[in-house]
Amino acid sequence: MKKLLLSLSLASLSIFSIINPSMASNSLNGTDWKLLSWGNEKSPQTVLKETEISLQFQDDQISGSSGCNRYFASYTLEDEQLKFGVAGRTQMACPEEIMKQEDQFLSALQASKTYTINSEGQLQITYKTNQGSGVMIFAPHNP
Repeated sequence: MKKLLLSLSLASLSIFSIINPSMASNSLNGTDWKLLSWGNEKSPQTVLKETEISLQFQDDQISGSSGCNRYFASYTLEDEQLKFGVAGRTQMACPEEIMKQEDQFLSALQASKTYTINSEGQLQITYKTNQGSGVMIFAPHNP
């Protein structure tokens, strides 16, 4: 039931932002997401089973878990353009593969270009890094 209500809320926000473009800048405010995959759409990479990567939008800030550490940054929205400020993070040490995943995620986040909410209510953020372009796919998250 909660997923249905969230999907309907997101769909309503998307419709209102088309009708009233000024609402688009606030369409992500107050939302929470869990990363499902990222990378090339033909061969996406999934999140390591023992970790969770989350993304919360609140006012003009984001925060969440990057698998090992907590991170935070500013963000701006303009039309479908999504840009993040330089992310700060806590300095906990984790196993090498978790730290590698965290670095890849934060690099992709920093290189974000556009976003959409797809027909399944998932947040899709496209990015382009020195290693190539890709898409991060997030599902609504209820912590």
